Amino acid sequence: MQLDYPANKQGVRYGYYVCSGRASKRKSCTRRAVPIGVAEQLVADCYQDIAITEAEYTALAAQVQAAFDERLASRSQELAELTENRQRLQNESDKLLAAHFADAIDLDTLKRHQDRIRTGLADIDRLLASEHDHHTGARKQFSTALGLLVDCATLYARTNDQGKRLANQAFTNGIEISEDERATIRLAEPFAALTPEPTSTDVRSSSTSSIVEPRRFELLTSCLQSRRSTN
Repeated sequence: MQLDYPANKQGVRYGYYVCSGRASKRKSCTRRAVPIGVAEQLVADCYQDIAITEAEYTALAAQVQAAFDERLASRSQELAELTENRQRLQNESDKLLAAHFADAIDLDTLKRHQDRIRTGLADIDRLLASEHDHHTGARKQFSTALGLLVDCATLYARTNDQGKRLANQAFTNGIEISEDERATIRLAEPFAALTPEPTSTDVRSSSTSSIVEPRRFELLTSCLQSRRSTN
């Protein structure tokens, strides 16, 4: 759909979202145009559905941290083995160097073993760094995402057009508006991991509580229950 400003008989222009194919006369689409105000309200209402309170943030953040702690604990033995192997290779390198200085092994033998050890250390360091980045980075990302969801509807309503555009790009992979003027938000990651089920909002309803059902979402090994929307 594209933005259009048709004029009425009095020459007053109004903003609508219309089918781009019909506007260019490439298609005979019968999709009804959606007024700008309706579309904007539908999008704003989507943020009402995904917003959480400070109390909900505290409860969810605790469960997120517990899930990451559980995952780290399950990986602790493997990480300990990697660390031990790293120390073993370093000790072997030191012994080889000492043996070379004592004329126990020649330079070619030393280089051959040192190359093997260097490759092994690089592999271990890469695995350890990857695990650290995955754990620490993901934990921080989820924490940041939860913080952004706190009262996000109010923040969205108060920001300017550029802020709204950035929010829609960050929070969503798109918001679909159906012909009966219902909006379905497709959340981007990591928000989708917290509230993955699409939400439909009808701007013509005074309440969306009958539309939004309880949603379940999974985070690693933890399953969290979200609230029923009361907006």
